[in-house]
Amino acid sequence: MAEPSARERWKAAVGVGAAAVSITVLLVAAAHSLMLLREPLHGALLSVPRGQWALVLGSSLLFLAFLALLPVRLRRDWRPHGLYTAFVVSLFAEMFGFPLTAYLFSSALGWTWFERQFMTYMYRLGMPVGSLVTLAGVLLVVLGWRELHRHRGQLVTTGVYRSLRHPQYVGLVLVTAGWLIHWPTLPGLVMWPVLTLAYVRQAKREEADMVRRYRAAYEAYRQTTPGWVPRCTRAGAPRPSLS
Repeated sequence: MAEPSARERWKAAVGVGAAAVSITVLLVAAAHSLMLLREPLHGALLSVPRGQWALVLGSSLLFLAFLALLPVRLRRDWRPHGLYTAFVVSLFAEMFGFPLTAYLFSSALGWTWFERQFMTYMYRLGMPVGSLVTLAGVLLVVLGWRELHRHRGQLVTTGVYRSLRHPQYVGLVLVTAGWLIHWPTLPGLVMWPVLTLAYVRQAKREEADMVRRYRAAYEAYRQTTPGWVPRCTRAGAPRPSLS
């Protein structure tokens, strides 16, 4: 197995570092929301954040950085990642910068009432559930990268690839779903199905390449291992994958 280049090592360091910080932030957010379940919400906790553009930038960069852990072989591989980038930036722009969705709904429902209801949802349900869903997604991306890194240029038959053919793509779908649960937005609700479909199509393109390269071995793997939703039981066939 060839040694990784300096550029590959740098990308891995950025991706793993971002994932580690993301995991810490998500665990703190989930714990904070669980602590708030014991007390009533009041004051600043019931106000929708606005104008915090440094948080928009920092949060966007953090959750974009671990894209470095996904293999990109062709230019077209970046198309779904572009949708992921648009989703992340738009969501954090609404969460911390300009709450467009909140303004639209509050125009009909009244700002004070809507703001209190939305923030109550966010702390009572959105943050704890969404943080855990996003955390699961980040872990899948990292676990998938670990196996790919260990078996660079070889068939991946260990770890999370025993249960899923596309764990990293499942991970990105969960990351975005978790944030959408955490902080629902109209642009997010529109983009999320499109983003999910883009990763499904990307996985199909990669699988066509895998069949050409590994033929019967990959066909057997595809018959015994689910692509997107794991089974409770494990099959014993080899499980190669690139995504």
